[in-house]
Amino acid sequence: MRQHLSIIRISGVVQGVGFRPSIYRIAKKIGLPGWVRNLGDAGVEVQLEGSKKEISEFIDILKKEKPVNSRIDDIKIEWKDSPAGFDDFKIIKSGGKGIEGITPADIALCDNCADEILNSKNRRHSYPFTTCTDCGPRFTTIRGIPYDRQNTAFAEFPPCRECEVEYSSPEDRRFHAQTIACGKCGPEYFLVDDKGKRIPDQIETSIKLLKKGKILIIKGIGGMHLACSTTDDAVIEELRKRLNRPQRPFAIMATLTMLEEFTRISAKEKELLLSKERPILVLKKRKESSLSQNLAPGLDTIGVMLPYTGLHEILFQGLEEPLVMTSANLPGEPMFIDNKEAAESKIADYHLLHNLGIENRCDDSVIKIVNNIGAFIRRSRGFVPLSISMKRESKEKILSLGAQENVTACLLKGNRAFLTQFIGDTDSPNTVEFLENSARHLLEITTSKPDRIACDLHPQFHTTRLAEKLAGEFNVPLVRVQHHYAHLASLMAESGADSMVGICCDGAGYGEDGNTWGGEIISCRNGEFTRPGHLKEQRMPGGDLAAYYPARMVLGILSETYSNNELKNIAIKNNLNFKHGEKEIDVVLQQLEKDVNVPVTTSTGRVLDSVAAILGLCHYRSYDGEPAMKLDSMGNGGQQLDFPISIKDGVLDTTKILAYALSLKEDGKAVEDIAFSAEAAIAEGLAKIAAKEAKKKGIEFIGISGGVAYNDVIVKRASEIVKNSGFRFIQHQEIPPGDGGISLGQAYFSAFYG
Repeated sequence: MRQHLSIIRISGVVQGVGFRPSIYRIAKKIGLPGWVRNLGDAGVEVQLEGSKKEISEFIDILKKEKPVNSRIDDIKIEWKDSPAGFDDFKIIKSGGKGIEGITPADIALCDNCADEILNSKNRRHSYPFTTCTDCGPRFTTIRGIPYDRQNTAFAEFPPCRECEVEYSSPEDRRFHAQTIACGKCGPEYFLVDDKGKRIPDQIETSIKLLKKGKILIIKGIGGMHLACSTTDDAVIEELRKRLNRPQRPFAIMATLTMLEEFTRISAKEKELLLSKERPILVLKKRKESSLSQNLAPGLDTIGVMLPYTGLHEILFQGLEEPLVMTSANLPGEPMFIDNKEAAESKIADYHLLHNLGIENRCDDSVIKIVNNIGAFIRRSRGFVPLSISMKRESKEKILSLGAQENVTACLLKGNRAFLTQFIGDTDSPNTVEFLENSARHLLEITTSKPDRIACDLHPQFHTTRLAEKLAGEFNVPLVRVQHHYAHLASLMAESGADSMVGICCDGAGYGEDGNTWGGEIISCRNGEFTRPGHLKEQRMPGGDLAAYYPARMVLGILSETYSNNELKNIAIKNNLNFKHGEKEIDVVLQQLEKDVNVPVTTSTGRVLDSVAAILGLCHYRSYDGEPAMKLDSMGNGGQQLDFPISIKDGVLDTTKILAYALSLKEDGKAVEDIAFSAEAAIAEGLAKIAAKEAKKKGIEFIGISGGVAYNDVIVKRASEIVKNSGFRFIQHQEIPPGDGGISLGQAYFSAFYG
């Protein structure tokens, strides 16, 4: 049979997932000589010598038996008639380029490694950095490509003889595992107190300290967590004081067995919890459990993740209850990755740290089931830097930098979008620096130079200024994209729809008219973006103060319906909790009367905040989305009440909705019914405007995007209206509906509509 030389280049998630060892085993099984290597642009190259039939068989087997954590995007084969004279098959030194691959994401501890950790006779018994080709840190440890040990933080830890044998053995699970390590040669944990003194028996002692009610910083693979009891109210309150987080919900870590005591999980939720990405999943709480109510005050949900590293596995062998596992950072700052910085923060009583560098900070991913679909609140660890495939292909490489809060950056390259890990809010210079470094790292690992930079329309955002800087540095055009246009564009990028009407609702976005938008119907047809509808413009006495104190919004929204005396009585009668009492109420009413510092907004968030305020659910927003989240939790148990839905010229009258909610409350109707019905009324009104626009323009798809797309009541009601009107309803599934996904929309808009 005639022999050929085949040069095979494979792109996708093919480095750091045991891909070369799999190729080695398949080639040896078939008897094909040649070699495989990692390419310098994250792809894999294989050269094989054999007949076309044998090589086709090799490709077929590879597709069927590829490693579980790998993903093949493309296979290119070049045939040469002249054999190369190979006499065996080898894994050779990495190098060269030719096809673009994708740097792998971190992978949760696999069952085999967990078994070794728990086996007292295994040489990796109780070793917290136990990993193999199927699991462990990838993105968080990588410095550059190709993905080889010398390009990772593990370069500082040369393998011992036993690890070398495993690394070199084709039949071993750790054959060419770049993070291979053991207690003899690998990284190690150590425990220090708040004065820096080392304490022996670090993990066993940490378990005892946690049981005694101490607060620990625990260093993980992508950053650090603050850990403490989930049942001791006093400990949790102390953690809140140290972090200045009076109400923000804390995520917890638990085993599956522990979960049964405080939540019920569906088959879909269980699958997500056990997935190799191990995200935090927002679950419904049982009304009665041993968990402290102070973990998530005013919410009917709690964020839960399962153990995902060797250390977690060891810790939970000695614990009988879940742990708080919240990101360790100072307010407004990125999560700690540096040992010294964490120790100097004085947040924790003790620090369980290790000596492995974290190359890429990466927070836990967070997912919430909304309308039976998993919606990312944060797309980060386990998913980044994996790409998202699109139907359309961009001719230019576009780097976009998001908005102001919950920021990510995005690189659009061909038909793929690469988003950075969760960055956070960019009020801090350190967070802006983190964003810039992450964007540059994204360019590096994708071997890209941008042809355009995209950013938000807001001229004062820190991301806008960074975009201006990078556009100048790379000497490329800067495209400014309106916030809600970007939300719709992100939904179109993900779904592949060419035309769509979007229900784009959130707290705030800089509008084309210079006002604050946030309750928008945005339409795209034939490449043209328009705004055919929105919520009624409402007055914000005190500007941004009204976003923090929703009672101000209540008076602003109702000011055209009631007199000043009536408004004052409403505020007092309904305990709207103005910080400075009647004096402040009078000042706000004067502001409204004289129109001093009273901007207008179409924000959905501010209307939801106002409903929450009159129902007594939240009077001060201590974290982003707090009043609306508490309203959502209350509304989940409610029954439908008839609400007025008044639409004129594409504008939904939210004054009537709030005024009616107030009247129902004063009539003694159930708070949960009012909450549910007010949310449903807003959703119904917006969905009707969207359906009218879709019918007018002949558009098939209506979608929802923006922070309000996490509200289950609103999304479900909007979905019902849209589907009953004969249209297809679209939700985000691969990127966050909130501002964590807006960078994709900016890049997509720039590529195809800018």
